[in-house]
Amino acid sequence: MIIAHNNWWQLKQLIQLLDAENHDIYVHIDKKSKSFSEKDFSNLTSEAKVYFFQEYEVFWGGFSQVQVELFLFEKAYQQKYDYYHLISGADLPLKSNLEIDAFFEKNQGKEFILYDNEKLQNDPEISRRTKYYHYLQNYRRRYSQKWKNDFFTFCERASLVMQIVLHVNRVKELDWTVKYGSNWVSITNDLVAELLKQKDKITKVFSYTNCADELFVQTVAYNCGFKDRIYCPEDGMTENVRFIDWTRGKNGNPYTFRNRDYQSLCTNKNLFARKFSEKEDKSVILKIMTDLKKGV
Repeated sequence: MIIAHNNWWQLKQLIQLLDAENHDIYVHIDKKSKSFSEKDFSNLTSEAKVYFFQEYEVFWGGFSQVQVELFLFEKAYQQKYDYYHLISGADLPLKSNLEIDAFFEKNQGKEFILYDNEKLQNDPEISRRTKYYHYLQNYRRRYSQKWKNDFFTFCERASLVMQIVLHVNRVKELDWTVKYGSNWVSITNDLVAELLKQKDKITKVFSYTNCADELFVQTVAYNCGFKDRIYCPEDGMTENVRFIDWTRGKNGNPYTFRNRDYQSLCTNKNLFARKFSEKEDKSVILKIMTDLKKGV
């Protein structure tokens, strides 16, 4: 399941790399992406079925990100797969399809979800995400004019200050413990079924929440009987088997890999990596593609 909004050449390469007989590919394109043409993506795969959707306008940090993820889970769940892998259009696999499939066969039944309990405990911003209403989240990075984004950011912060003064706590009576981590996951059919079962409650709890896509899967898995099925990483892997470099990232975005990172990507144990950009450095994408097609 791929969430994408730009870089169509790169998205085509990703889809082709995932082409396998036992894979189906579900792609959601941001409704704001007017340059997308599904006709340009015809006949990309020889084995995998590919489904395109363009249902939602997606805004950074907004509940629309949760809506898109639930939408893709719901569409894919109709076919009852062993695993559902949520990635972005800026991701690439680091291993071949055979290696990826063999890994999940070996670890059948485990949930590949990253929990960041340290940041949850030490960063007060995380708890504020659900405690207060974030009415203007969709507008903080919406415009090309910086002054407009700054204006809505100011209004959002003023709203939060007012809620603090008034002692607002919208999750005071919530019977879930809110958890936090990466929104990019690989999860079983059982957990997807639970997410869809809890869809109304997810909407109630996480609407008007800042970056709820980093909260809702972790929260449902933790509170609804799946916390003992979380994968314990080994051999240098992360819990969600994705290599994402936040230490070199900026402005709330992860680092974009470049050609100089190629060797570290080759030796990384994880199955997927993000992020890449054809506009920043196309050569590293081409090198990884070449290696995977050769079976390196």
